[in-house]
Amino acid sequence: MDRQQGGSTLAAVMLLLVMGLMLLTAQQRQLDSALLLAVDQQRYLRAYNQAASALSWGLAQPWPRESLQASHWSCQQISGEALQACARLSARTGLVMVRGAGDFAGAEPLWLYQLATQQGGAGSHLLKAQKGGWLDFCPEKRESDCAD
Repeated sequence: MDRQQGGSTLAAVMLLLVMGLMLLTAQQRQLDSALLLAVDQQRYLRAYNQAASALSWGLAQPWPRESLQASHWSCQQISGEALQACARLSARTGLVMVRGAGDFAGAEPLWLYQLATQQGGAGSHLLKAQKGGWLDFCPEKRESDCAD
């Protein structure tokens, strides 16, 4: 009688297929997590650039003298755009804090801060950025001074 041999070959091929499938599944999971990380980085960079643009725009705006107070933020926004800049007097004498907002979808905004000095006439102040005054955190000693 002729007996067919090949069961072990078939088992080896099936084992190779299963191992290949497991490797492909693991690689797909790694690619999915890398894609999520890239999307998060893209969202952060978009919010950062928006906040930097808003901060730069806010420093170039005239701020009415009566709107700059130490007790609350005075905000300006470009109509039709998502750029928002806010200013308030700092707890440190002669300084103004300006902040620009960058929006995250469904999360707290990203704030960038710049310390500036006041320059200008009777009606409104123009602000001049201080060297080394750019920060990505609240420049005041009390964090409540940066809250809304």
